[in-house]
Amino acid sequence: MPDAPRQMRLWQLRRHWDALAREDPFFAVLTDPDKQGNKWALAEFFSTGVAEVEGDLARLRVLAPGFSGRAALDFGCGAGRLTQALGAHFKKVTGVDISGHMVDLARGHNAREGVDFIHNPGPDLRLFPDNSFSLVYSRITLQHIAPGYTKRYLAEFVRVLAPGGILSVQIPEFVPAVVPDRLKFSTWPPTMIMRIRRNLRFHFPGWFPGTPTMQMYAIPGGEVRDCLVKAGAELLPSELIGHGEVRNDTYLARKARSA
Repeated sequence: MPDAPRQMRLWQLRRHWDALAREDPFFAVLTDPDKQGNKWALAEFFSTGVAEVEGDLARLRVLAPGFSGRAALDFGCGAGRLTQALGAHFKKVTGVDISGHMVDLARGHNAREGVDFIHNPGPDLRLFPDNSFSLVYSRITLQHIAPGYTKRYLAEFVRVLAPGGILSVQIPEFVPAVVPDRLKFSTWPPTMIMRIRRNLRFHFPGWFPGTPTMQMYAIPGGEVRDCLVKAGAELLPSELIGHGEVRNDTYLARKARSA
């Protein structure tokens, strides 16, 4: 059995996503094979965010009747695809991302008033006070963050929610096992040299030729729900979405109202 993939620290994750943002940022967000190589048209890319947000908010209103709010947080905003779309429904929307290059790109393409982007490379959301947002929203982001960090972020999501606010986040319950790059065999260059290069690229992306490999992590649903309940959230029915071999859960929760 191969070793389990080494879990990335946040500084490594930041380097990876800065490198991805420099090379092919829209494909890094939406990995459609037909769009690799900077083939995403700007209008088409952002229109996918509009459709996704509309669908998610429609389902949210069914599961949480009467929900309304003025401020939303998009965690892992990338180039702002979903952040701008949320701007049509909330007076103020803040997108945060670990990659400064992604945040710069999002600011450059922002077309909405009331939408702001913040670089947040830390393991928490200390930039925001308690009870700041009506909605905390995250899609196809936490799957790239090691579980220990994700669990800490989940508690932070609940903290920054206003009482009665809604959390809607996507986290895989299962991702297929892969052989770590550092163990893969190659005939040329010699295997040992290739493994050294892969390890260096893992730790120092952008310093060596080649695109960094996106890391994928899963967390059992029970652990996610326990984190949210311990943080003070009331669980709402979740939704399981399959994407290839990845089983993605969209978790919905409401922060308890003040007594």
